[in-house]
Amino acid sequence: MHRLLSRLDYFTLKVFIGLVEYNNGSVVAQKLNTTQPKVSRALSCVREVFCDELFVRRQYGVKPNVIAEKLYPFAKAIVSAYDEMAELTMALPLRTHLIIAAQEHLSAFLVESIMELCEQLGSEISVTIQPWSDNVQELLAQGKIDFAIAVNSESFDNVESVKVGEAHYHFVAAKKGHPLFSEQLNLANLFKNKLVLINYSQVGLTKHWCEDYADERGLELKVSFKTSSLAMALAHVAKSDDVCWTASVFACLYFKGRNDIDYIDVTDFYENELFPEGKFKRYDYYLQYHKSLNNDFSKQLSDLLSRKMQLALDAYAKDGGRS
Repeated sequence: MHRLLSRLDYFTLKVFIGLVEYNNGSVVAQKLNTTQPKVSRALSCVREVFCDELFVRRQYGVKPNVIAEKLYPFAKAIVSAYDEMAELTMALPLRTHLIIAAQEHLSAFLVESIMELCEQLGSEISVTIQPWSDNVQELLAQGKIDFAIAVNSESFDNVESVKVGEAHYHFVAAKKGHPLFSEQLNLANLFKNKLVLINYSQVGLTKHWCEDYADERGLELKVSFKTSSLAMALAHVAKSDDVCWTASVFACLYFKGRNDIDYIDVTDFYENELFPEGKFKRYDYYLQYHKSLNNDFSKQLSDLLSRKMQLALDAYAKDGGRS
């Protein structure tokens, strides 16, 4: 008998329960989003396992006999246990080790959020951080990277992209005492400096908006270099007369961690003076992962990232980022 009981899989038990509750094979097929023949095969399996007809045919369906009624609560309990296990599994990451990718100034934020969620769920995992590169999308699609934070990402086969926030704030940073901080902020004073530009998770030959802006208006723009590493950019400007343009409230954490640079919020300048017609480019953050990871853990992670990003924006708006 124990060997025969192993034939009672989840679907077969769901069919048995459905027939007891609805007394009709067609209704059960509809409820389980399956076909009538599959329901019939599952019923035959249950009958063979218990060596009993279990159901009596009626004009518009079937009716459980005494044995079926006695088996029903046990089957119900087994299926409920399956469902609880499935719910628990969906809430946890599918692996005990996750590989993530994000720009340098966002990596810690993603790691901390994953750890916070795992602590809430009682799960222990380890994380490997991969530097952002031009093949992150490909690695996500291949399942070689589990999670990534991208900016204004385009769609990619087998990759889910969930918006979790926006960069919104823009800043320029330079070494302490740089003339830029004592001058009126305008395009001429900004563009007379060599600029270090942050790529916003865009790599390769993708142009920075500053480059497009200068090209469209026939302006001379001197670019020192472009990088996805904010730390590298700040280390450079601290030892030179170059100026770094960057976005994201998370950049403030890097500014505050250095005593050799200063910065100013240029969001209004960017949105209202550089683009008075309001056609400035917006930058949004997306949590990305392979579609096979489309489970409750990924959903809870995206929700957590959204909340934490909004809290960071609210905190900056409240104190101006200078506390």
